[in-house]
Amino acid sequence: MLTSSEIDRQISAFRMIEDIVGAMKAYAGIAIRKTDELVSNVREYEESIFQAMAGIVAHHQKIARKIEYSGQGRRILVACGSSQGLCGLFNEKMADAVLREIKKGDALFVIGRKLRLSLESRRIVPEYYADSVASASGIQGALEEALSRLMDIYSRREFYRLAFIFTGISGGRPQILIERVLPPVIELTGQGDNPPVKNQNPPLLYMDAGRVFEKLIDHLIFITLYRSCAESLRSENWYRLQSMERAGENLRRRLSGIEALQKYVRQEEITEEVLEILQSGETDKKT
Repeated sequence: MLTSSEIDRQISAFRMIEDIVGAMKAYAGIAIRKTDELVSNVREYEESIFQAMAGIVAHHQKIARKIEYSGQGRRILVACGSSQGLCGLFNEKMADAVLREIKKGDALFVIGRKLRLSLESRRIVPEYYADSVASASGIQGALEEALSRLMDIYSRREFYRLAFIFTGISGGRPQILIERVLPPVIELTGQGDNPPVKNQNPPLLYMDAGRVFEKLIDHLIFITLYRSCAESLRSENWYRLQSMERAGENLRRRLSGIEALQKYVRQEEITEEVLEILQSGETDKKT
């Protein structure tokens, strides 16, 4: 049986792990709050890009026809996962979704080391890979290289389609989303209080409309990649928070059990000490 001092060391170790789990829960909670605000702001910017693109397409038929033609050709599929662990089934579910979505001829671009390993275990080897980020503040810097590589792939004439697959949070629950970026899905009918784009005056442009549209495409790819990574980071930390809460509950049960054992062992040690003292007293009387 364990001694009380050995149990004390186990309790200290459990307490230390409990502190680490608590710190990771706090970090995950902060990351979720930061990415919540970030995703909301990015969506507004993304919407403004779509509005600008819709204004150009509505009044330049050549560009509209070019978009229609660009639905042909190979596709780049960008999958967002994580490079950090302790996030439950986050990367495994993403890998399963990629396995269902990927088609023959697709060029797979993976963000996140853990996701890449999950895919490779399913015999899916990505053509391109970039590491993911651990915090919201590091997204933009980390995406510079990833965006450069992505744009290099897209510049090849055989690629005309681009889609992102990532995990988002909807209704407080994670959901895997697949979003087509290119060719862009442009709404020309207007929504809510916005009048139909076709009925608006043509946009005032000081540059060639085609050139402006190409630049808007560049911005669209970047901002969608940015949002996908932000939403993926938020979902990763949602999974991590759930994992840490389960780990914390398990630690509390283990501590409760070992503390009960500590009381029992300590009582047994005290009883043995008392018996030794009594036996020692009886021996002294006989002598």
